[in-house]
Amino acid sequence: MMRRRRAVIAARERWLSGRWGWLAAAVGSQAGQALLTPRAGRVLELLELGPGKRYLDIGCGTAAYAHLLAARAGCTEPPLCMDIAHGPGPVDLIGWPEHLPFADGSFDRITSFYFLRRFDDDVVHGFARELARVLAPGGRALVLEIAPVVNPLLDRFHAWLVRGGCPAVDLRGWGRLAATFSEAGYDAIDLVNAGPFLVPPVPRVGLLLRRAPAGE
Repeated sequence: MMRRRRAVIAARERWLSGRWGWLAAAVGSQAGQALLTPRAGRVLELLELGPGKRYLDIGCGTAAYAHLLAARAGCTEPPLCMDIAHGPGPVDLIGWPEHLPFADGSFDRITSFYFLRRFDDDVVHGFARELARVLAPGGRALVLEIAPVVNPLLDRFHAWLVRGGCPAVDLRGWGRLAATFSEAGYDAIDLVNAGPFLVPPVPRVGLLLRRAPAGE
């Protein structure tokens, strides 16, 4: 486990701060995320992000898109941005997805975009449980990731395209992710279409995870 963890962190550090750091910064910028990620308005609609919401982003890279979402939503506090390695942007803290350093129910809204493909199944299971733990009653979390396709050759090509910062790539579809997250204690899990994507031209999967309000 420790060897795998070191490999994942080292790959992320090389991507963010090594010779490909310029590309990581471009991809993680607001302009780069606008190409990779759906319309900000659609994300805000799904999250119902707004003033007074405690917002956490995990796997933030440069943190640019999380700050953009918070600003457009009129949040009174900036997002808290966490990653597994320091990068070129304002990462607030470093942590591991299986052990989020927060108290139960700490956040009303959580995002995690294009983060899971670098981890083994046991880490993703642990991350699913931790998200449920730190999500407050009535809270929402949006998870986006690259999805697999039926054609194995095309699937390998897509994995090659999105391998930056990953020691290995595991593309999970709706079925695998839903099975993983359904065991973690959410009150509702929805497959969501978060909007159009421009580059790379590969399918994505979106999960909206919800906790019921207190008393329900």
